[in-house]
Amino acid sequence: MRNLSIFDNLSLTTVIIIAVVFIVVVIVLALLINSGKYAARYKNFYRKMDKTINKKFNSNILNENIVNQYAKDQTNTFKSLKGKGKSKVKKYFEYYVKNLPELVMLKSFTTSDKNKNQITILLLDEYDKVLYTWHKGRKVKGFIKASDKYQMLTSFIGFLYELPLNIHEGAPYRFTNHDNEYVLTYKIVKSVKQHKRKEKEHKLSKKELKAQARVEKTKEKKAKKKRR
Repeated sequence: MRNLSIFDNLSLTTVIIIAVVFIVVVIVLALLINSGKYAARYKNFYRKMDKTINKKFNSNILNENIVNQYAKDQTNTFKSLKGKGKSKVKKYFEYYVKNLPELVMLKSFTTSDKNKNQITILLLDEYDKVLYTWHKGRKVKGFIKASDKYQMLTSFIGFLYELPLNIHEGAPYRFTNHDNEYVLTYKIVKSVKQHKRKEKEHKLSKKELKAQARVEKTKEKKAKKKRR
């Protein structure tokens, strides 16, 4: 007598449906596993970066040294720095040029829109007109060029230091230089070739407001640790 498998009593349509469901379940499980791996990788990268910038690439310390030791005049430019100052600032820019794009790329794998994986940094005038756009292709020279042309060296340094936390929390961030009312901000985009002539400040959504609140809470915690 022939042994019957459980599939012998099922119609072809039912077997196909079971096979499709099985494949879908396998794909979903694979996606969840990969998602968990990307999330863990991103989390580790951000933690390491946060620790490193606070110890070695702190804008408050560097800007204080620029004002008190490295600057030959008050033009707030890279070219006005002494040799040691130029070396320190280059090293600072090099770190952020290398790690900011990677931070954004890794974070994109944990989001619903993985195509938004590139960062642009925008310099705006007091009327929100885009004066300069930095992306990773412009490297360190891009920051130096903009710092010299618009006399924004310490502002770029301060902005870069604050940027990783805002990216991590998904918070919009605008840094105003009160000497000329120029603004530094950033965008996470699909292509660095897409840009506007103006980048006006928009009304923040509830999600963005909550993200900003998380940023401020984290900064407060860090400040308390330093005072201990």
